[in-house]
Amino acid sequence: MAENPGNHDKGIALALAAALVSGISVFINGVAVQLADPFVYTAMKNMGALLLVCAIALAFTGIRHFRQLSLRQWGMLALIGVLGGSIPFLMFFWGLKLGGAAVSSFIFRSLFIFAGITGWLILKERPSPRDLAAGFVILAGNALLVSGEAAFGLGQALVLGATILWAVEYALSRKILSDVHPQAVMASRMFFGSMVLLAFLAATGSLGAMFTANAEIVGWLAITSLLLCGFLFTWYNALKNLPLMKASVVFTLGGIVTAALNAVFLAKAITLVQATGLVLILGGVLMAVGIASLVRSSLRLPHALPWLVE
Repeated sequence: MAENPGNHDKGIALALAAALVSGISVFINGVAVQLADPFVYTAMKNMGALLLVCAIALAFTGIRHFRQLSLRQWGMLALIGVLGGSIPFLMFFWGLKLGGAAVSSFIFRSLFIFAGITGWLILKERPSPRDLAAGFVILAGNALLVSGEAAFGLGQALVLGATILWAVEYALSRKILSDVHPQAVMASRMFFGSMVLLAFLAATGSLGAMFTANAEIVGWLAITSLLLCGFLFTWYNALKNLPLMKASVVFTLGGIVTAALNAVFLAKAITLVQATGLVLILGGVLMAVGIASLVRSSLRLPHALPWLVE
């Protein structure tokens, strides 16, 4: 799928918005997930985001984007929901629960590498030499954030599997976005994914915990569901307008947002080595996108809202 030059800056702006929302969401979820079982929390958050996505989609565009979907397209959307909206979440949180957060974080932040591979295999997108060089710089920056931990076990294997599944799902989503509206893709992803998560909770006897959540966790879920909804709208519209690897490279800026929030609100000091890593990530994104394009796209951010519901 070739990049549309006319939509390049629009796609960059939306990917920047997705990175910003994701960076905030990772910070908020890091606090909120400590208050409940991670699987139950994930299912409830996804259900909340599903309701918000459907409400916004119906309010602005009705159901016309769903009426003309073929059986094959519905099958693809169901696959996207399973690969992106359910199984990787279970694997990811299970992996984090087993420990080794630093290496797991490095693996997840390297999603753009797997996105480049799946973009090439599924979409026949070939990254430019500049994109590859930028990826190497970002990878080096991510490595500096690991803080010396080098353990790799079952937990990291699960996070790796989840990261690969998300990369495959993003490639399939970009492929179907050429024929299906982003709102239909994101709503279907959340619907089918939520159904799998609910089935998992039922099978493990945890479904009842969804109905015993206290007021505190419900308040956090309202915030995180809203953030997830915002991510879905910005990210899938970005994928519609950008090659997968380029969108994923811009998305790595979310790590800088999370690090800044941790430093400001949780007093987590950023070491010189980590600061160097964050600078390398920013430099890699600038290398891939270009300073002029990044500035133009940033200036278009205030106009992003109409793009999300058009």
